[in-house]
Amino acid sequence: MSKIRKSPLLIVLLVLMLLVGVINMLKLSLISPGWEIYDQIGALRHNDIIYSDASQFTSPKELMGVYWKVDVDDPYYGVPTIMIEVGDIHHVDFTGQDIPNDQYAKTITVTRGTETYYLDYHIYLYTITIRTIADKSTGPPWLHETSWPHEWDNGIIHGGDRIGEKFAGGVYTKFVISPWKGGTYRTAPENYVLYNCWAGVMNTYVLKKEMGQIANQWGETPDPDSVAPMFVKGGLDDGNQVPMLEDDGTFGTPAPTVNWDPSLSPDVRIESTVVHYLPIEMLPGCKLSRNIMGSVIDIAPADVFVMYNLRVDVLQIHGFTLETAYKPPTPKPPTDFYSWVKSFWESVGDWLSNPWTLFLLGILGSFILLVLLLLFAPGVVTIIATALFGRRRKGKG
Repeated sequence: MSKIRKSPLLIVLLVLMLLVGVINMLKLSLISPGWEIYDQIGALRHNDIIYSDASQFTSPKELMGVYWKVDVDDPYYGVPTIMIEVGDIHHVDFTGQDIPNDQYAKTITVTRGTETYYLDYHIYLYTITIRTIADKSTGPPWLHETSWPHEWDNGIIHGGDRIGEKFAGGVYTKFVISPWKGGTYRTAPENYVLYNCWAGVMNTYVLKKEMGQIANQWGETPDPDSVAPMFVKGGLDDGNQVPMLEDDGTFGTPAPTVNWDPSLSPDVRIESTVVHYLPIEMLPGCKLSRNIMGSVIDIAPADVFVMYNLRVDVLQIHGFTLETAYKPPTPKPPTDFYSWVKSFWESVGDWLSNPWTLFLLGILGSFILLVLLLLFAPGVVTIIATALFGRRRKGKG
């Protein structure tokens, strides 16, 4: 009896141990890039709610530093799944060309009282891509995350409210300065001694913004139906300043604190780690396939994207060189691997619009007409042949 009583307890213990093991496996320890300046995603904002933890999302909820793929509501309808990618950081000059880390874009000298500041002006670029991945269920009816205002449409009546809702908010990304210990590349002027160091983010601008529809692997971007348009709007425009916020814990775990020499900071407002906010509103469109009766037989989401290329201006005070990656790749607009589903009548229209199709149809039609005349009106064929070939013989004689 004692063995039988212990068996359920043993099973419970084994199940608990298994659950603990699974939970530990699911705990991912993210590693930030090792360069002295790096970037990462901090949070997502939708309808004035800031999402920074996996527990706030439904499915998917992939939060991995420089890559997020998340959904804030039902996985199959409502707000589309949002995917965010962050490119590596380029160290550039005023023309945007990559330059060595120890080469500054400009140098500035500021004297306050008995203190002289030798400030080196550095420029860094990085790209953030925000895109939709609109889901749909198999149907009809179709639960979807696009702008089509129905779940189903049989050509006469339509309905359903499990449809798409625009993403209205933005993305928070972090720009982090985390220096190693290193030597200075600046030589002290005569009668001066260089000591300690400091670096701060002065300002950030939108260098370039790209947005639009995501193409497939063949570069196709067919227009969505007029009843299901797509849009990307409400973002920052080229040349404008980007909002910068303090990394105070609101946007995920704060970056490591750097113990700068406070006497070297030109202004207490200037931070060495900032959070950038990139607003955007977006909603995928939808291409509908219909049968001859006008009923919708399939839907194909038309996803959209925006790419922000940011310019970050940084001032550094002697004592170190901030290292970044050597000529990192520049991100390109996203593409998806899929083909557009066309209805039977769309395919027929494309086939008929081909010149070779019309040529072949002409030959085939002429052949069919000739056969019919030979079967039912041979005299007409004789008259036509005599008219054509008889004149040629007379001409030769």
